[in-house]
Amino acid sequence: FFSLLLIAMYRQFMRLPLFQGPRFLVPIRSVRNLFIKTAATPNPECLKFYSIDLMFLAEGKTLDFPTVQTAYKSPLAKQIFEVEGVKGVFIADDYLTITKQEEVDWSALTNKIFSVITNWKQSGEELLDEEAEAADDCTPLPDDDEVVLAIKELLESRIKPMVQRDGGNIRYVGFEDGVVYLQLQGACSTCPSSTNTLKGGIERMMMHWIPEVEEVTEVNQEDADIMINKWAESGTFKY
Repeated sequence: FFSLLLIAMYRQFMRLPLFQGPRFLVPIRSVRNLFIKTAATPNPECLKFYSIDLMFLAEGKTLDFPTVQTAYKSPLAKQIFEVEGVKGVFIADDYLTITKQEEVDWSALTNKIFSVITNWKQSGEELLDEEAEAADDCTPLPDDDEVVLAIKELLESRIKPMVQRDGGNIRYVGFEDGVVYLQLQGACSTCPSSTNTLKGGIERMMMHWIPEVEEVTEVNQEDADIMINKWAESGTFKY
């Protein structure tokens, strides 16, 4: 029986065409999906998105898009805003913080945001348009005096890492007449405890380490841009 079976298998094998090169090969294309994770923040309306496979910006750089109108320079941010229920997008070096509308549940958003990020990454599209630049507000400038340098150093080394762990950021706007002007971004911008963070944490730390600081005040993006332009033109602003 086994002899007959072997003969039958041999005859079947002999009927197969001989291998004739690459035309018998089946092309295989493997598309690797990103493994994107989320992390809760102290702000229930904000969620942090990150992946070991993603690096959005150079270290220390940030981008804040509090409204869809401000996202015109970033293809990724514009695509995320197309997801119904998204209110704001904040981009740091290795994570995104998404702010949702209060009436929307995260269960209706997360998978859609995963898809947007994955499709953007696989498309090879740039994060920013060519003429746009990411912010680096704490870089020392030639005109910075010792007080401003100390403020920037404290923000960069102590304060920013603390708030960025929770999906937020602090933008340095300027210093004048003993007042440090800061803009809260990402999860910090709409967080219920942002006032406590600013006054009870940041202001206290600033006043402790830098005697010239008398107060820390929050400004929104529109006011921050107006202040920077006005003070830069007058030449009297420490920035």
